[in-house]
Amino acid sequence: MAQIAALQIPDSTLILCLSPVLGYGLKELAEKLPASSYILALECDQVLMRFSLDHYDFSPFAQQRFSYIRTDSVAEVLKKIEALPLFPFKKCIALSFSGGVQLNQTFYDEVRLYADEVISRFWKNRITLMHLGRNYAHNTFRNLLSLARSLAKSSARPMTGSLASSPESSPAESPAWCVPSSKRNFQLLTGDERIRKPLLIAGAGPSLDTARDFIIKNRNSFFLLAVDAAAAALLPDIQPDAIVLVESQYWIDSAFIGLHKYGIPIFADLTASPRALQACGGNVYFFCTEYARLKYLERLYQTLHPLTLPPMGSVGLTAIQLALSLTAPHLPVLHTGLDFAWQNGLTHAAGSSPIKKLFAEINRTESPYKLSVSTGMQCISGKRGLSYWTTPVLSGYAELYRHTFAGNERVIDIGTEGCFLNGRQADMTEAELILTDAGNRLTIDTDSRQAAAEIPNSRTEVSNAGVPDAGVPVVGTGKSNINADGRLFAFACKSDTANERYEALNAYLTGEAEALTVLNDHLQGKRLISEHTMKQLFAERDYLYSHFPDAARGYSLDLGFLKRAGIELRYLLKILS
Repeated sequence: MAQIAALQIPDSTLILCLSPVLGYGLKELAEKLPASSYILALECDQVLMRFSLDHYDFSPFAQQRFSYIRTDSVAEVLKKIEALPLFPFKKCIALSFSGGVQLNQTFYDEVRLYADEVISRFWKNRITLMHLGRNYAHNTFRNLLSLARSLAKSSARPMTGSLASSPESSPAESPAWCVPSSKRNFQLLTGDERIRKPLLIAGAGPSLDTARDFIIKNRNSFFLLAVDAAAAALLPDIQPDAIVLVESQYWIDSAFIGLHKYGIPIFADLTASPRALQACGGNVYFFCTEYARLKYLERLYQTLHPLTLPPMGSVGLTAIQLALSLTAPHLPVLHTGLDFAWQNGLTHAAGSSPIKKLFAEINRTESPYKLSVSTGMQCISGKRGLSYWTTPVLSGYAELYRHTFAGNERVIDIGTEGCFLNGRQADMTEAELILTDAGNRLTIDTDSRQAAAEIPNSRTEVSNAGVPDAGVPVVGTGKSNINADGRLFAFACKSDTANERYEALNAYLTGEAEALTVLNDHLQGKRLISEHTMKQLFAERDYLYSHFPDAARGYSLDLGFLKRAGIELRYLLKILS
Protein backbone atom coordinates (compact mmCIF):
# COMPACT_ATOMS: atom_id res chain seq x y z
CA MET A 1 0.00 0.00 0.00
CA ALA A 2 2.78 2.42 0.91
CA GLN A 3 4.50 1.68 -2.40
CA ILE A 4 1.35 2.57 -4.35
CA ALA A 5 0.68 5.66 -2.25
CA ALA A 6 4.16 6.97 -3.03
CA LEU A 7 4.00 6.02 -6.69
CA GLN A 8 4.09 8.85 -9.23
CA ILE A 9 2.43 7.79 -12.49
CA PRO A 10 3.28 9.91 -15.56
CA ASP A 11 0.85 10.25 -18.44
CA SER A 12 0.74 7.46 -21.05
CA THR A 13 2.15 4.86 -18.67
CA LEU A 14 1.58 1.11 -18.77
CA ILE A 15 1.32 -0.39 -15.28
CA LEU A 16 2.18 -4.10 -15.15
CA CYS A 17 0.64 -5.68 -12.05
CA LEU A 18 2.56 -8.93 -11.65
CA SER A 19 0.74 -11.82 -9.94
CA PRO A 20 -2.02 -9.71 -8.29
CA VAL A 21 -3.66 -12.78 -6.57
CA LEU A 22 -5.91 -11.09 -3.94
CA GLY A 23 -5.63 -7.67 -5.55
CA TYR A 24 -4.30 -5.75 -2.55
CA GLY A 25 -3.75 -2.16 -3.70
CA LEU A 26 -5.48 -2.47 -7.09
CA LYS A 27 -8.33 -0.18 -6.08
CA GLU A 28 -5.95 2.53 -4.86
CA LEU A 29 -3.84 2.17 -7.99
CA ALA A 30 -6.88 2.53 -10.26
CA GLU A 31 -8.00 5.66 -8.41
CA LYS A 32 -4.75 7.52 -9.12
CA LEU A 33 -4.36 6.26 -12.69
CA PRO A 34 -4.10 9.09 -15.28
CA ALA A 35 -6.65 9.05 -18.09
CA SER A 36 -3.98 8.16 -20.66
CA SER A 37 -2.55 5.23 -18.67
CA TYR A 38 -3.53 1.57 -18.42
CA ILE A 39 -3.26 -1.31 -15.94
CA LEU A 40 -2.38 -4.77 -17.23
CA ALA A 41 -2.57 -7.46 -14.54
CA LEU A 42 -0.57 -10.56 -15.37
CA GLU A 43 -0.47 -14.04 -13.86
CA CYS A 44 1.77 -16.88 -15.02
CA ASP A 45 0.60 -19.67 -12.69
CA GLN A 46 -2.71 -21.34 -13.59
CA VAL A 47 -3.49 -22.34 -9.97
CA LEU A 48 -2.88 -18.81 -8.66
CA MET A 49 -5.03 -17.39 -11.46
CA ARG A 50 -7.96 -19.62 -10.50
CA PHE A 51 -7.47 -18.80 -6.82
CA SER A 52 -7.40 -15.09 -7.64
CA LEU A 53 -10.61 -15.19 -9.68
CA ASP A 54 -12.38 -17.25 -6.98
CA HIS A 55 -11.41 -15.02 -4.06
CA TYR A 56 -11.33 -11.48 -5.45
CA ASP A 57 -14.04 -9.54 -7.24
CA PHE A 58 -12.56 -7.87 -10.33
CA SER A 59 -15.94 -6.70 -11.68
CA PRO A 60 -15.50 -3.09 -10.43
CA PHE A 61 -12.59 -2.77 -12.88
CA ALA A 62 -14.60 -3.96 -15.89
CA GLN A 63 -15.38 -0.45 -17.13
CA GLN A 64 -11.95 0.94 -16.32
CA ARG A 65 -8.61 0.93 -18.10
CA PHE A 66 -7.77 -2.54 -16.79
CA SER A 67 -7.12 -6.03 -18.18
CA TYR A 68 -6.27 -9.28 -16.42
CA ILE A 69 -4.64 -12.11 -18.37
CA ARG A 70 -2.98 -15.45 -17.64
CA THR A 71 -0.17 -16.66 -19.84
CA ASP A 72 3.28 -18.16 -19.59
CA SER A 73 4.31 -16.79 -23.00
CA VAL A 74 6.25 -13.55 -23.17
CA ALA A 75 5.25 -13.20 -26.83
CA GLU A 76 1.56 -13.30 -25.89
CA VAL A 77 2.10 -10.56 -23.31
CA LEU A 78 3.80 -8.37 -25.91
CA LYS A 79 0.96 -8.93 -28.40
CA LYS A 80 -1.52 -7.95 -25.71
CA ILE A 81 0.42 -4.79 -24.90
CA GLU A 82 0.48 -3.71 -28.55
CA ALA A 83 -3.27 -4.42 -28.84
CA LEU A 84 -4.28 -2.32 -25.82
CA PRO A 85 -6.56 0.61 -26.72
CA LEU A 86 -4.19 3.25 -25.31
CA PHE A 87 -1.04 1.91 -26.97
CA PRO A 88 1.52 3.41 -27.62
CA PHE A 89 2.69 4.17 -24.10
CA LYS A 90 5.67 6.28 -23.16
CA LYS A 91 6.73 4.35 -20.08
CA CYS A 92 6.25 1.00 -18.37
CA ILE A 93 6.16 0.46 -14.60
CA ALA A 94 6.15 -3.10 -13.22
CA LEU A 95 4.78 -3.73 -9.71
CA SER A 96 5.01 -7.05 -7.83
CA PHE A 97 1.71 -7.67 -6.01
CA SER A 98 2.47 -10.99 -4.31
CA GLY A 99 5.09 -13.64 -3.61
CA GLY A 100 3.80 -15.47 -6.67
CA VAL A 101 6.30 -13.46 -8.70
CA GLN A 102 9.14 -15.44 -7.11
CA LEU A 103 7.67 -18.72 -8.39
CA ASN A 104 8.25 -17.59 -11.98
CA GLN A 105 10.93 -14.94 -11.53
CA THR A 106 12.58 -15.53 -14.93
CA PHE A 107 9.28 -15.12 -16.78
CA TYR A 108 8.39 -11.87 -15.02
CA ASP A 109 11.90 -10.48 -15.50
CA GLU A 110 11.62 -11.16 -19.24
CA VAL A 111 8.21 -9.49 -19.34
CA ARG A 112 9.68 -6.37 -17.73
CA LEU A 113 12.61 -6.34 -20.14
CA TYR A 114 10.64 -6.93 -23.33
CA ALA A 115 7.76 -4.63 -22.39
CA ASP A 116 10.28 -1.80 -22.12
CA GLU A 117 11.79 -2.94 -25.43
CA VAL A 118 8.39 -2.88 -27.20
CA ILE A 119 7.73 0.67 -26.07
CA SER A 120 11.27 1.81 -26.89
CA ARG A 121 11.17 0.18 -30.32
CA PHE A 122 7.84 1.80 -31.15
CA TRP A 123 9.16 5.29 -30.48
CA LYS A 124 12.43 4.63 -32.32
CA ASN A 125 10.41 3.46 -35.31
CA ARG A 126 8.12 6.43 -34.86
CA ILE A 127 11.05 8.84 -35.12
CA THR A 128 12.25 7.02 -38.24
CA LEU A 129 8.75 7.25 -39.72
CA MET A 130 8.62 10.99 -39.00
CA HIS A 131 11.88 11.45 -40.91
CA LEU A 132 11.30 9.01 -43.78
CA GLY A 133 7.59 8.14 -43.87
CA ARG A 134 6.77 10.79 -46.47
CA ASN A 135 9.59 9.55 -48.68
CA TYR A 136 8.46 5.94 -48.26
CA ALA A 137 4.92 6.75 -49.41
CA HIS A 138 6.02 8.84 -52.40
CA ASN A 139 8.54 6.21 -53.54
CA THR A 140 5.95 3.47 -53.13
CA PHE A 141 3.48 5.16 -55.47
CA ARG A 142 6.16 6.07 -58.00
CA ASN A 143 7.38 2.49 -58.06
CA LEU A 144 3.83 1.16 -58.29
CA LEU A 145 3.32 3.31 -61.37
CA SER A 146 6.49 1.93 -62.94
CA LEU A 147 5.28 -1.58 -62.13
CA ALA A 148 1.85 -0.84 -63.62
CA ARG A 149 3.36 0.47 -66.85
CA SER A 150 5.58 -2.60 -67.13
CA LEU A 151 2.65 -4.94 -66.48
CA ALA A 152 0.58 -3.09 -69.07
CA LYS A 153 3.36 -3.67 -71.59
CA SER A 154 3.67 -7.36 -70.64
CA SER A 155 -0.08 -7.90 -70.91
CA ALA A 156 -0.21 -5.96 -74.20
CA ARG A 157 -2.83 -3.66 -72.72
CA PRO A 158 -2.58 0.13 -72.61
CA MET A 159 -2.77 1.95 -69.30
CA THR A 160 -5.93 3.93 -68.89
CA GLY A 161 -6.73 7.34 -67.52
CA SER A 162 -4.26 9.50 -65.69
CA LEU A 163 -1.99 6.57 -64.88
CA ALA A 164 -0.75 6.31 -68.45
CA SER A 165 1.69 9.18 -68.00
CA SER A 166 4.90 9.03 -66.07
CA PRO A 167 4.95 10.67 -62.62
CA GLU A 168 8.39 11.99 -63.49
CA SER A 169 7.41 13.26 -66.94
CA SER A 170 7.29 16.90 -65.95
CA PRO A 171 10.57 18.57 -67.01
CA ALA A 172 10.33 20.90 -64.04
CA GLU A 173 10.53 17.99 -61.59
CA SER A 174 12.86 15.37 -63.06
CA PRO A 175 15.36 15.00 -65.91
CA ALA A 176 14.55 12.89 -68.93
CA TRP A 177 16.63 9.94 -67.75
CA CYS A 178 14.20 9.46 -64.85
CA VAL A 179 11.39 8.60 -67.26
CA PRO A 180 10.97 4.79 -67.25
CA SER A 181 12.33 3.21 -70.43
CA SER A 182 10.16 0.98 -72.56
CA LYS A 183 13.03 -1.53 -72.48
CA ARG A 184 12.92 -1.88 -68.69
CA ASN A 185 10.98 -4.62 -66.94
CA PHE A 186 9.48 -4.26 -63.49
CA GLN A 187 8.15 -7.40 -61.80
CA LEU A 188 6.66 -8.16 -58.41
CA LEU A 189 8.05 -11.04 -56.38
CA THR A 190 5.40 -13.25 -54.77
CA GLY A 191 7.61 -15.69 -52.86
CA ASP A 192 7.00 -18.52 -55.34
CA GLU A 193 10.15 -17.73 -57.33
CA ARG A 194 13.17 -19.96 -56.75
CA ILE A 195 16.92 -19.61 -57.22
CA ARG A 196 18.16 -23.19 -57.58
CA LYS A 197 21.77 -22.55 -56.61
CA PRO A 198 23.63 -21.85 -53.38
CA LEU A 199 23.67 -18.14 -52.73
CA LEU A 200 26.49 -15.85 -51.64
CA ILE A 201 25.66 -12.41 -50.25
CA ALA A 202 28.33 -9.75 -50.64
CA GLY A 203 28.09 -6.97 -48.08
CA ALA A 204 30.16 -3.80 -48.28
CA GLY A 205 32.25 -4.42 -45.16
CA PRO A 206 36.07 -4.71 -45.19
CA SER A 207 35.96 -8.54 -45.16
CA LEU A 208 34.68 -8.45 -48.76
CA ASP A 209 38.23 -7.61 -49.87
CA THR A 210 39.59 -10.85 -48.38
CA ALA A 211 36.90 -12.92 -50.15
CA ARG A 212 37.57 -11.71 -53.69
CA ASP A 213 39.84 -14.62 -54.65
CA PHE A 214 37.32 -17.11 -53.26
CA ILE A 215 34.49 -15.48 -55.22
CA ILE A 216 36.46 -15.51 -58.49
CA LYS A 217 37.59 -19.12 -58.03
CA ASN A 218 34.10 -20.45 -57.27
CA ARG A 219 32.06 -17.96 -59.30
CA ASN A 220 30.00 -20.58 -61.15
CA SER A 221 29.06 -22.43 -57.95
CA PHE A 222 26.69 -19.85 -56.50
CA PHE A 223 24.30 -17.02 -57.21
CA LEU A 224 26.07 -13.79 -56.22
CA LEU A 225 23.80 -11.26 -54.52
CA ALA A 226 25.43 -7.91 -53.71
CA VAL A 227 24.07 -5.20 -51.44
CA ASP A 228 23.76 -1.79 -53.05
CA ALA A 229 27.04 -0.29 -51.79
CA ALA A 230 29.05 -3.46 -52.57
CA ALA A 231 28.36 -3.64 -56.32
CA ALA A 232 30.98 -1.04 -57.20
CA ALA A 233 33.56 -2.88 -55.06
CA LEU A 234 33.04 -6.10 -57.06
CA LEU A 235 32.97 -4.65 -60.56
CA PRO A 236 34.37 -4.86 -63.16
CA ASP A 237 36.13 -8.21 -62.62
CA ILE A 238 33.27 -9.72 -60.59
CA GLN A 239 29.74 -9.09 -61.86
CA PRO A 240 26.94 -9.82 -59.37
CA ASP A 241 23.91 -11.79 -60.52
CA ALA A 242 21.68 -9.28 -58.73
CA ILE A 243 21.80 -6.29 -56.39
CA VAL A 244 19.61 -5.66 -53.34
CA LEU A 245 18.33 -2.10 -52.84
CA VAL A 246 16.22 -0.95 -49.89
CA GLU A 247 17.40 2.65 -49.40
CA SER A 248 14.77 5.31 -50.08
CA GLN A 249 16.95 8.43 -49.85
CA TYR A 250 18.74 10.25 -52.63
CA TRP A 251 22.28 9.63 -51.37
CA ILE A 252 22.17 5.98 -52.48
CA ASP A 253 22.03 7.12 -56.13
CA SER A 254 25.83 7.50 -56.14
CA ALA A 255 26.21 3.75 -55.50
CA PHE A 256 24.91 3.10 -59.02
CA ILE A 257 27.16 5.48 -60.94
CA GLY A 258 28.67 3.56 -63.85
CA LEU A 259 26.49 0.46 -63.33
CA HIS A 260 23.90 1.15 -66.05
CA LYS A 261 25.95 -0.51 -68.81
CA TYR A 262 26.05 -3.84 -66.95
CA GLY A 263 22.25 -4.20 -66.79
CA ILE A 264 22.42 -6.05 -63.46
CA PRO A 265 18.97 -7.08 -62.14
CA ILE A 266 17.80 -5.40 -58.94
CA PHE A 267 15.83 -6.84 -56.03
CA ALA A 268 14.27 -3.64 -54.68
CA ASP A 269 12.05 -2.74 -51.78
CA LEU A 270 8.90 -1.02 -52.98
CA THR A 271 10.02 2.05 -50.99
CA ALA A 272 13.43 2.17 -52.71
CA SER A 273 14.65 5.28 -54.52
CA PRO A 274 13.13 5.39 -58.05
CA ARG A 275 16.12 7.44 -59.23
CA ALA A 276 18.49 4.65 -58.22
CA LEU A 277 16.30 2.09 -59.98
CA GLN A 278 16.49 4.11 -63.19
CA ALA A 279 20.27 4.41 -62.85
CA CYS A 280 20.89 0.68 -62.40
CA GLY A 281 19.92 -0.32 -65.95
CA GLY A 282 18.69 -3.85 -65.14
CA ASN A 283 15.31 -5.44 -64.65
CA VAL A 284 13.70 -4.71 -61.29
CA TYR A 285 12.01 -7.23 -58.99
CA PHE A 286 10.03 -5.62 -56.18
CA PHE A 287 9.44 -7.05 -52.73
CA CYS A 288 7.88 -5.38 -49.71
CA THR A 289 8.90 -4.70 -46.13
CA GLU A 290 6.15 -3.62 -43.77
CA TYR A 291 7.94 -0.53 -42.49
CA ALA A 292 4.96 0.38 -40.28
CA ARG A 293 1.54 -0.99 -39.43
CA LEU A 294 -0.48 1.12 -41.82
CA LYS A 295 -3.90 0.45 -43.30
CA TYR A 296 -2.85 1.46 -46.79
CA LEU A 297 -0.13 -1.19 -46.72
CA GLU A 298 -2.65 -3.81 -45.62
CA ARG A 299 -4.91 -2.95 -48.56
CA LEU A 300 -1.95 -2.91 -50.95
CA TYR A 301 -0.72 -6.33 -49.80
CA GLN A 302 -4.23 -7.78 -50.06
CA THR A 303 -4.40 -6.47 -53.62
CA LEU A 304 -0.99 -7.57 -54.92
CA HIS A 305 0.01 -10.46 -52.59
CA PRO A 306 3.72 -9.56 -52.79
CA LEU A 307 6.65 -11.22 -51.10
CA THR A 308 6.70 -9.42 -47.74
CA LEU A 309 9.76 -9.43 -45.51
CA PRO A 310 10.07 -8.23 -41.91
CA PRO A 311 11.72 -4.81 -41.59
CA MET A 312 15.38 -5.30 -40.65
CA GLY A 313 16.80 -1.77 -41.04
CA SER A 314 19.98 -3.09 -42.67
CA VAL A 315 20.27 -3.92 -46.37
CA GLY A 316 22.59 -6.81 -45.49
CA LEU A 317 20.09 -8.40 -43.11
CA THR A 318 17.30 -7.83 -45.62
CA ALA A 319 19.43 -9.58 -48.25
CA ILE A 320 19.69 -12.64 -46.00
CA GLN A 321 15.92 -12.69 -45.47
CA LEU A 322 15.40 -12.37 -49.21
CA ALA A 323 17.87 -15.16 -49.95
CA LEU A 324 16.17 -17.51 -47.52
CA SER A 325 12.81 -16.74 -49.16
CA LEU A 326 14.02 -17.32 -52.73
CA THR A 327 16.08 -20.48 -52.25
CA ALA A 328 15.04 -24.04 -51.49
CA PRO A 329 15.16 -25.10 -47.81
CA HIS A 330 18.27 -27.27 -48.26
CA LEU A 331 20.46 -24.72 -50.08
CA PRO A 332 23.12 -22.79 -48.12
CA VAL A 333 23.20 -19.00 -47.93
CA LEU A 334 26.78 -17.80 -47.45
CA HIS A 335 27.74 -14.22 -46.72
CA THR A 336 30.79 -12.02 -46.41
CA GLY A 337 31.16 -8.29 -45.89
CA LEU A 338 28.49 -8.15 -43.17
CA ASP A 339 30.99 -7.06 -40.54
CA PHE A 340 29.16 -4.36 -38.54
CA ALA A 341 32.60 -3.16 -37.39
CA TRP A 342 35.94 -2.05 -38.78
CA GLN A 343 39.57 -1.72 -37.78
CA ASN A 344 41.68 1.43 -38.06
CA GLY A 345 41.47 2.59 -41.66
CA LEU A 346 38.67 2.04 -44.15
CA THR A 347 35.18 1.39 -42.81
CA HIS A 348 34.03 -0.34 -46.01
CA ALA A 349 35.49 -2.53 -48.73
CA ALA A 350 37.91 -0.84 -51.11
CA GLY A 351 36.07 0.44 -54.16
CA SER A 352 32.65 0.45 -52.48
CA SER A 353 30.51 3.54 -53.03
CA PRO A 354 31.12 5.06 -49.53
CA ILE A 355 34.89 4.80 -50.03
CA LYS A 356 34.72 6.23 -53.55
CA LYS A 357 32.69 9.13 -52.21
CA LEU A 358 35.20 9.63 -49.38
CA PHE A 359 38.16 9.83 -51.77
CA ALA A 360 36.26 12.14 -54.13
CA GLU A 361 35.64 14.62 -51.30
CA ILE A 362 39.14 14.69 -49.78
CA ASN A 363 40.66 18.15 -49.65
CA ARG A 364 42.54 20.30 -47.17
CA THR A 365 39.49 20.61 -44.92
CA GLU A 366 37.99 17.13 -45.37
CA SER A 367 39.72 14.30 -43.51
CA PRO A 368 40.17 10.91 -45.21
CA TYR A 369 39.23 9.34 -41.88
CA LYS A 370 35.93 11.11 -41.29
CA LEU A 371 33.95 7.87 -41.82
CA SER A 372 35.99 6.29 -39.02
CA VAL A 373 34.99 8.99 -36.55
CA SER A 374 31.32 8.50 -35.71
CA THR A 375 29.18 9.48 -32.75
CA GLY A 376 29.12 6.86 -30.02
CA MET A 377 32.03 4.81 -31.35
CA GLN A 378 33.11 1.94 -29.12
CA CYS A 379 35.94 -0.57 -29.23
CA ILE A 380 34.99 -4.26 -29.18
CA SER A 381 36.75 -7.60 -29.42
CA GLY A 382 35.77 -9.30 -32.66
CA LYS A 383 36.79 -12.13 -34.94
CA ARG A 384 40.30 -13.59 -34.59
CA GLY A 385 40.53 -11.86 -31.21
CA LEU A 386 41.24 -8.51 -32.83
CA SER A 387 39.95 -5.11 -31.75
CA TYR A 388 37.34 -3.39 -33.90
CA TRP A 389 35.39 -0.17 -33.88
CA THR A 390 31.62 -0.13 -34.07
CA THR A 391 28.70 2.21 -33.43
CA PRO A 392 25.40 1.74 -31.55
CA VAL A 393 23.55 1.38 -34.86
CA LEU A 394 25.95 -1.23 -36.26
CA SER A 395 26.10 -3.18 -33.02
CA GLY A 396 22.29 -3.12 -32.99
CA TYR A 397 22.28 -4.71 -36.45
CA ALA A 398 24.76 -7.34 -35.24
CA GLU A 399 22.49 -8.14 -32.29
CA LEU A 400 19.49 -8.39 -34.62
CA TYR A 401 21.49 -10.83 -36.76
CA ARG A 402 22.22 -12.97 -33.70
CA HIS A 403 18.58 -12.94 -32.68
CA THR A 404 17.25 -13.74 -36.18
CA PHE A 405 19.83 -15.91 -37.95
CA ALA A 406 22.27 -17.34 -35.38
CA GLY A 407 20.26 -20.56 -35.05
CA ASN A 408 19.74 -21.08 -38.78
CA GLU A 409 22.14 -23.72 -40.14
CA ARG A 410 21.56 -22.53 -43.71
CA VAL A 411 23.11 -19.12 -42.99
CA ILE A 412 26.91 -19.40 -43.06
CA ASP A 413 29.34 -16.58 -42.27
CA ILE A 414 32.56 -16.81 -44.31
CA GLY A 415 33.71 -13.30 -43.39
CA THR A 416 37.04 -13.00 -41.61
CA GLU A 417 36.57 -9.61 -39.97
CA GLY A 418 34.10 -7.73 -37.79
CA CYS A 419 31.72 -8.63 -34.97
CA PHE A 420 31.17 -12.13 -33.65
CA LEU A 421 27.72 -13.07 -34.95
CA ASN A 422 27.36 -16.34 -33.00
CA GLY A 423 26.13 -18.16 -36.09
CA ARG A 424 27.53 -20.92 -38.24
CA GLN A 425 30.99 -20.02 -39.54
CA ALA A 426 33.20 -21.52 -42.23
CA ASP A 427 36.62 -20.73 -43.62
CA MET A 428 37.25 -20.70 -47.36
CA THR A 429 38.14 -24.41 -47.53
CA GLU A 430 35.00 -25.41 -45.64
CA ALA A 431 32.93 -23.07 -47.80
CA GLU A 432 34.21 -24.77 -50.97
CA LEU A 433 33.20 -28.17 -49.55
CA ILE A 434 29.74 -26.80 -48.71
CA LEU A 435 29.33 -25.50 -52.26
CA THR A 436 30.55 -28.79 -53.75
CA ASP A 437 28.11 -30.78 -51.64
CA ALA A 438 25.23 -28.48 -52.58
CA GLY A 439 26.20 -28.76 -56.26
CA ASN A 440 26.21 -32.57 -56.06
CA ARG A 441 22.75 -32.56 -54.50
CA LEU A 442 21.48 -30.25 -57.22
CA THR A 443 22.88 -32.60 -59.88
CA ILE A 444 21.03 -35.53 -58.30
CA ASP A 445 17.83 -33.46 -58.11
CA THR A 446 18.17 -32.45 -61.77
CA ASP A 447 18.69 -36.09 -62.83
CA SER A 448 15.62 -37.05 -60.80
CA ARG A 449 13.57 -34.40 -62.55
CA GLN A 450 14.66 -35.63 -65.96
CA ALA A 451 13.85 -39.23 -65.04
CA ALA A 452 10.44 -38.23 -63.69
CA ALA A 453 9.71 -36.28 -66.87
CA GLU A 454 10.20 -39.47 -68.92
CA ILE A 455 7.58 -41.38 -66.92
CA PRO A 456 4.06 -41.00 -68.43
CA ASN A 457 1.53 -39.11 -66.27
CA SER A 458 4.24 -38.19 -63.77
CA ARG A 459 4.12 -34.80 -62.09
CA THR A 460 7.05 -32.91 -60.63
CA GLU A 461 6.07 -30.74 -57.70
CA VAL A 462 7.80 -28.32 -55.40
CA SER A 463 9.26 -30.35 -52.56
CA ASN A 464 11.68 -29.90 -49.72
CA ALA A 465 14.35 -30.92 -52.20
CA GLY A 466 13.70 -27.67 -53.99
CA VAL A 467 12.61 -29.22 -57.32
CA PRO A 468 9.99 -26.87 -58.75
CA ASP A 469 7.03 -27.67 -60.96
CA ALA A 470 6.34 -25.97 -64.25
CA GLY A 471 4.45 -23.13 -62.63
CA VAL A 472 7.28 -21.93 -60.42
CA PRO A 473 9.79 -19.45 -61.87
CA VAL A 474 13.36 -20.56 -61.26
CA VAL A 475 16.96 -19.66 -61.91
CA GLY A 476 18.78 -22.61 -63.47
CA THR A 477 21.95 -24.29 -62.34
CA GLY A 478 24.11 -23.52 -65.39
CA LYS A 479 26.93 -21.02 -65.60
CA SER A 480 24.65 -18.16 -66.56
CA ASN A 481 22.16 -17.07 -63.93
CA ILE A 482 20.35 -14.65 -66.23
CA ASN A 483 18.06 -15.66 -69.09
CA ALA A 484 18.64 -14.51 -72.65
CA ASP A 485 16.08 -11.71 -72.31
CA GLY A 486 17.83 -10.33 -69.22
CA ARG A 487 15.34 -11.78 -66.74
CA LEU A 488 16.21 -13.77 -63.66
CA PHE A 489 13.05 -15.84 -63.59
CA ALA A 490 11.25 -17.58 -66.45
CA PHE A 491 7.74 -16.62 -65.38
CA ALA A 492 5.23 -19.26 -66.40
CA CYS A 493 1.85 -18.14 -67.76
CA LYS A 494 3.37 -14.69 -68.01
CA SER A 495 0.60 -13.03 -70.01
CA ASP A 496 -2.25 -14.28 -67.80
CA THR A 497 -0.38 -13.37 -64.63
CA ALA A 498 0.49 -9.92 -65.98
CA ASN A 499 -3.16 -9.35 -66.91
CA GLU A 500 -4.38 -10.24 -63.42
CA ARG A 501 -1.76 -8.15 -61.65
CA TYR A 502 -2.28 -5.23 -64.00
CA GLU A 503 -6.05 -5.24 -63.45
CA ALA A 504 -5.62 -5.38 -59.66
CA LEU A 505 -2.90 -2.72 -59.54
CA ASN A 506 -4.65 -0.40 -61.99
CA ALA A 507 -7.86 -0.63 -59.93
CA TYR A 508 -5.91 0.14 -56.75
CA LEU A 509 -4.12 3.18 -58.18
CA THR A 510 -7.25 4.50 -59.87
CA GLY A 511 -9.17 4.12 -56.61
CA GLU A 512 -6.51 6.03 -54.70
CA ALA A 513 -6.50 8.86 -57.25
CA GLU A 514 -10.30 9.13 -57.11
CA ALA A 515 -10.39 9.07 -53.30
CA LEU A 516 -7.69 11.75 -53.05
CA THR A 517 -9.61 13.90 -55.54
CA VAL A 518 -12.78 13.60 -53.45
CA LEU A 519 -10.88 14.56 -50.29
CA ASN A 520 -9.16 17.47 -52.01
CA ASP A 521 -12.45 18.83 -53.37
CA HIS A 522 -14.00 18.58 -49.91
CA LEU A 523 -11.11 20.34 -48.16
CA GLN A 524 -11.21 23.13 -50.75
CA GLY A 525 -14.99 23.47 -50.47
CA LYS A 526 -15.69 22.46 -54.07
CA ARG A 527 -17.72 19.33 -53.35
CA LEU A 528 -18.64 18.59 -49.75
CA ILE A 529 -18.98 15.07 -48.37
CA SER A 530 -20.30 13.80 -45.05
CA GLU A 531 -18.04 13.76 -42.02
CA HIS A 532 -18.42 9.97 -41.84
CA THR A 533 -17.19 9.58 -45.43
CA MET A 534 -14.28 11.93 -44.82
CA LYS A 535 -13.24 10.00 -41.71
CA GLN A 536 -13.38 6.73 -43.61
CA LEU A 537 -11.30 8.07 -46.50
CA PHE A 538 -8.71 9.54 -44.12
CA ALA A 539 -8.50 6.38 -41.99
CA GLU A 540 -7.77 4.18 -45.02
CA ARG A 541 -5.15 6.56 -46.46
CA ASP A 542 -2.81 6.94 -43.54
CA TYR A 543 0.11 7.55 -45.92
CA LEU A 544 -1.12 11.16 -45.92
CA TYR A 545 -0.25 11.74 -42.27
CA SER A 546 1.61 8.74 -40.80
CA HIS A 547 4.79 10.84 -40.68
CA PHE A 548 3.16 13.73 -38.78
CA PRO A 549 4.58 14.11 -35.25
CA ASP A 550 1.05 14.27 -33.80
CA ALA A 551 -0.31 11.23 -35.68
CA ALA A 552 0.96 8.43 -33.44
CA ARG A 553 -2.64 7.38 -32.73
CA GLY A 554 -4.13 8.25 -36.11
CA TYR A 555 -5.59 11.26 -37.85
CA SER A 556 -7.21 14.34 -36.31
CA LEU A 557 -9.97 16.65 -37.51
CA ASP A 558 -8.07 19.63 -36.16
CA LEU A 559 -7.89 22.38 -38.79
CA GLY A 560 -4.10 22.54 -38.75
CA PHE A 561 -3.88 18.77 -39.18
CA LEU A 562 -6.30 18.83 -42.12
CA LYS A 563 -4.37 21.63 -43.82
CA ARG A 564 -1.14 19.65 -43.62
CA ALA A 565 -2.89 16.52 -44.88
CA GLY A 566 -4.31 18.58 -47.75
CA ILE A 567 -0.80 19.61 -48.81
CA GLU A 568 0.27 15.96 -48.80
CA LEU A 569 -2.68 14.72 -50.82
CA ARG A 570 -2.24 17.39 -53.49
CA TYR A 571 1.40 16.35 -53.89
CA LEU A 572 0.37 12.71 -54.23
CA LEU A 573 -2.29 13.67 -56.75
CA LYS A 574 0.47 15.20 -58.88
CA ILE A 575 2.34 11.89 -58.70
CA LEU A 576 -0.76 9.93 -59.73
CA SER A 577 -1.92 12.36 -62.41
